[in-house]
Amino acid sequence: MEFINYPKTMIFIGLLSVPVYGMLAKVFYGEKFEDLGEAIKYVIWPDWYSLLRGKFLQDWDATMKFNIYLALCFGWVAAITELLARHVL
Repeated sequence: MEFINYPKTMIFIGLLSVPVYGMLAKVFYGEKFEDLGEAIKYVIWPDWYSLLRGKFLQDWDATMKFNIYLALCFGWVAAITELLARHVL
């Protein structure tokens, strides 16, 4: 876990990876990001509110999709920074 020692490199890689984030978002949310707004809405709403409205499964699905998307984005930056830290820096 050498990538933790290079925070400036992580920020730089994070900024350069914006096209990768867009590609991942297209995979998860469609060509025009149709479901992204709904996913963010369900992330903000509490689970009990969705349960009362009868939309708990949609809430859970949208929240899981969003969390996996975020994990992949952060994982991409960490992996590239780790490769650079081990072999270049």
